[in-house]
Amino acid sequence: MVADNIRRKIILGEFHDGDFLPNEAQLLAQYGVSRPVLREAIRILQSESLLTIRRGSKGGARVNAPRPEPVARQAGGLLQYGRTTVFDVFRARSIIEPPAVRLLAENATPSTVQRLKEALQLESESITDARRWGKIHADFHTLVVELSGSNTLALFAHIMSGITTAHTQAVWQHATDDAQKRTDSELAHRVHRKLVRLVEEGKAADAEALWRRHLEETTEKMLSNQGQRDLLDLID
Repeated sequence: MVADNIRRKIILGEFHDGDFLPNEAQLLAQYGVSRPVLREAIRILQSESLLTIRRGSKGGARVNAPRPEPVARQAGGLLQYGRTTVFDVFRARSIIEPPAVRLLAENATPSTVQRLKEALQLESESITDARRWGKIHADFHTLVVELSGSNTLALFAHIMSGITTAHTQAVWQHATDDAQKRTDSELAHRVHRKLVRLVEEGKAADAEALWRRHLEETTEKMLSNQGQRDLLDLID
C-alpha cells in the first residue's frame, strides 16, 4: 500500500523527477508503518526504477520519472522466455511502424522534421562504422514512432528497440563482405532520407506505403538469411 501510494504520487507529478522523498522519519509518521515495512516499499520502487537511493549526508530516496527502459528489459526477458524469434519481433515491427509513420506525416511540425534530419545526419556519419551503425539505425526507427504522437506505439517501439539494435549490430559486425555492408547501409539510409522528405511534404499515405515496403523487405531478407533465430541466441 505504501509503495502504491508513492508510485501514484510519482505518476501524477506530485513528486518530480530528481526530487527527494521526505526523510524516513517523516515517511514513517505519514504512513504509520514500521521501519521494515517502509524500507520494503522503498525496495519495491527501486526495483521498478522509480527510486534511486543515494548515500551520505545529502543522500536519500531520489525520484526517477517513469521511463520505457525498465519495461523494455522486462518485456525482452519475457520474449526470450517464450522462445520468441528475431523474425517474430521484426514482423511485429513491420505491423506497428507504418501506421505510426502515417500519424507522423499527418501531424509533422518544423521541430519534428528538424529532429528527423538531425537523426539522418548521425546515420550518414556512421554508415562505415559497424560499431555505431546498428544502434543509430535502430534509434531512427524508434524516433519515427516516438514523433508520431502515440505514447502507446512509442512504448512498443522502445520494447523492440533493444532487440533490433542487438540484431543489427550483430549482423554488421560479423558480416565479412564490407562492400555489401556499405551497400545495404546506404540503401537503408536512402529510404530513411526519402521518408523524411515525404513527412516534410505531408504525404502521409506515400510515407506509410514506403515504410511498410521497407520493413517487409527487411524482414523477409532477415528470414532468408538467418531463419527462425531465437532471441536467446542474440540477447545477453
